[in-house]
Amino acid sequence: MLSLYHSDGRAWRKWNAMADQCQRVLTEQQVAPAQPGTILKDVASLIEFVGPEGIAVKSRNASLPVERLPELNRQASYPIQLALKRALLRDYPNLAGVFILLRVMELLQVKGNRLMVCPAAWNAWRGLNSTEQYFALLEALLFEAQSSVIGGHRTREEAEPFETIAAFLGHLSDRWRSFDHYESAYTFGPQGLLPPWTLFVQQQLGLIEIRPRPVLAKERRDWGGRGWLVGGARLTPWGTAVTWALLEFWKEEVERVDEAEDEPEEEPDESSRANGAEAPFGVLQRVFQPYFPEWRTVYTRPNREVRSGTHLFKVTLAGWRGGGGSIWRRLAVPPDTSLDGLAGAILKAFNLDDDHLHDFRYRDQRGKNRVYNHPYTDEGPYTPEIAVAETDLAVKGEMRFTFDYGDYWQFVVRLEAVEAGPCRLKQPAVLESAGTAPEQYPEPGE
Repeated sequence: MLSLYHSDGRAWRKWNAMADQCQRVLTEQQVAPAQPGTILKDVASLIEFVGPEGIAVKSRNASLPVERLPELNRQASYPIQLALKRALLRDYPNLAGVFILLRVMELLQVKGNRLMVCPAAWNAWRGLNSTEQYFALLEALLFEAQSSVIGGHRTREEAEPFETIAAFLGHLSDRWRSFDHYESAYTFGPQGLLPPWTLFVQQQLGLIEIRPRPVLAKERRDWGGRGWLVGGARLTPWGTAVTWALLEFWKEEVERVDEAEDEPEEEPDESSRANGAEAPFGVLQRVFQPYFPEWRTVYTRPNREVRSGTHLFKVTLAGWRGGGGSIWRRLAVPPDTSLDGLAGAILKAFNLDDDHLHDFRYRDQRGKNRVYNHPYTDEGPYTPEIAVAETDLAVKGEMRFTFDYGDYWQFVVRLEAVEAGPCRLKQPAVLESAGTAPEQYPEPGE
């Protein structure tokens, strides 16, 4: 279902025929705190809830306090009913979506054990007009937001959600589309391609209307879920116009990439996000600014402080028979060391030959999943392309380093501290060791 460009020419013809109508809606639409949708109101409410002093957090995901969620749900623009005794934030998709947007935009950030409003980001946000704020939130949904921010189970959603959301919208119309039990539970369920919070954000942006799916007790037992499920969705007039604009953007990006492949000597346009390239906010400005000339300023996340000091990592061999976390090395690493260099230092510290592929996986300070692969793999980004000081890994945060996809060596790489002042090391050094590393290629039978 969630495919459009390569498989459904009729869908494109339908949208092409609606161009004049959609352009007229875009031209006539006014963006204000109360329209389109409730998103700006909902953002303001959550910022007010966190407050200038922040709130204490207990979960590893820096989530909102569980005991306050029912109260927030009652005050929400779209309150829901849950058959759960102790629901977490991820169980409230009407709240989780806005929380995720504010985290990836860094309007909310974690300081120690408190969730805080970031002063620099808040000042930048207040300097934007309603149109600029609205489109910043739309871009955050399409290019930045991930379920990893709120933790929970692994999902099947794409790392770059633009195509999935655009295709979903492209298959809707102004008539209700009902979803069967399988679609509700597995395509749009908590672990699906489009988790429920994404649907609520689209509704809060005024793009769609959604309705819940009544689920029988037997159905819940069969699929093991008790949370909120979507039963149907339809486009609003505004959502129809925005969908047309997004599909036009998608088509242009695909054509641009195809042209770049025909001319390999030219680098692809770095502003492309529909195909996975990193780019700042504002990539959709060229699409919507002709209809919204008031979109002059693009939202910018605050620059993080450059870490120039020595990075101290504790690297523990994980999951090894009899290891029990007792085999580890403490490394001092210069900040400009690439993740590829860190991989080499880890392997050397554990007496392993660097003759296999590897990857690093972690959650950054915004809660987003990051993966960096060995340069010989088919898919980037790659470990030589990023330094340890650029990873945006929180102090006390952990990376999972996997080496040799056959024997599957796994290490937990914990950033214990970043020393103050400039680093004097030229290369990584082992500061402390515990336990004897197993042989990389033991004799048969050992």
